[in-house]
Parts: sequence; C-alpha cells; structure tokens
Amino acid sequence: MMNNAEKPQLTIPRVTSSVFNEDCLETLNRFDNNSIDCVITDPPYSGLLSKSKGDGRFANADCHIEFDDMSERAFLLFVKPIFRELYRVMKLGSHLYCFTDWKQLRNMADCLELASFKIVNIVCWNKGHFGTGAGYRSQSEYLLVFSKGLPNTFNLKNVGNVIKCQRAKDTIHPHQKPMELIKTLIENSTKEGDLIYDPFAGSCSTLKTAKMLNRNSIGSELSKDYCQQFTDVVSSELF
Repeated sequence: MMNNAEKPQLTIPRVTSSVFNEDCLETLNRFDNNSIDCVITDPPYSGLLSKSKGDGRFANADCHIEFDDMSERAFLLFVKPIFRELYRVMKLGSHLYCFTDWKQLRNMADCLELASFKIVNIVCWNKGHFGTGAGYRSQSEYLLVFSKGLPNTFNLKNVGNVIKCQRAKDTIHPHQKPMELIKTLIENSTKEGDLIYDPFAGSCSTLKTAKMLNRNSIGSELSKDYCQQFTDVVSSELF
C-alpha cells in the first residue's frame, strides 16, 4: 500500500456532497489517515438471491444488485479489506453504522472486530409491518454500531436501541433506507461540518440526508445511474 506522501490526494469540493463512480477501495485509498468523522453504510448482504429469481433480479423488480450473489466465504473476503481501510481513515472515537440482516449479523460483526473496531451496540430497525412470506416474516433489520477505539459521546439522549421507522417510499433502489432513520444516526454521531462517508452509496440516501443537515459527505457507488441521479438532484433547486 502506498504511504500518504505517495497517494493521489482526494479533493473534496466545496459542495458538501459528492459521489464517486468507482469501487470504494479506490476512494478509500485517496483518503488521509484519521480524516472521516462517521461512516454509515449498507453493504450488499450475501444470500439475498435466495429470495429472488436466482440470477440477480428480484422477483418484483428487474434490478441487478452488484455482489448480492456471493457465497458466504466470498462475501467475507470481499468486506474484510474494506473494513480495514475504513478503520485507517476514520478518526479516533468516531462511529461506524453498518446495516445488516439477521443472516449476516454475526459474520458482519466478526469482520468489523477483526478490523479492530469496537462494538458499541446493536440497533434494531423496526419497519412497522412485516413483509411477505410464511413463518416468522421479516419486520426488522439491524444496525451494527461500532467505533474506532473508545466511542465519542453520542449527541442525543432519548434514542433507544429499537427505532421504529417506516420503510422508504418512492424508492429508486431495492434496499433504500429511509432518510428519517439516517437523520437520527447523523444527528447522534456528528456535528455540522463533519465528514461522513458511505462506501456503498446506492441511492445516496446517506449523502442526501447529510447535505440537508449541513454535513459534508462522500460516497462510492459502482452504478453510473445512481451516481447520475444523485448529481442531478444536488444540482437542482429541489435540494
């Protein structure tokens, strides 16, 4: 790995929010050590294809999600170097939020601990109603809350580790998270002017929410379409 003096430096524009159409490791390689105040991300969960058509397309949406068809071993090998780089670039005491489902909760937590992050809590996102299917139908997702070293003090005093929030509406991404939920995370772990990073930006909900709250934000996303949609929204008068 190149040392800091040899790296091409990542230029953060004066605009508070930017998304890079590239692999997150490329973006992370251009960050200085200890430069990010918070990470909020939703990695592709391995095994999601079990409830799809089996070829990367969901039964209710003709949408391919990159990396969702990995085996468990491939998934773990995929996230490990990303978590190690996130640890390098995050500031001491900063918080990392990682969405996961019950199937990958243990694996995701293990990978974060192997990257030297410290677990702070596990938040249950109660979506208000359960999905389709039989048996114990899914009504929740989980947020792993980790920190680099001892965690900074959280800003909010009245947030429990079960957060009830309806699913996002008018979505452009099958796993889009509600901005109301992300708003709570940002307000609890950052202050105005801080820098938030999302290595799997997707629909860029984290970046949009950060901009609304006067935080700087950067995301990485492989889909040109999602990147362009975000750029169009930010450049319009609607945002």
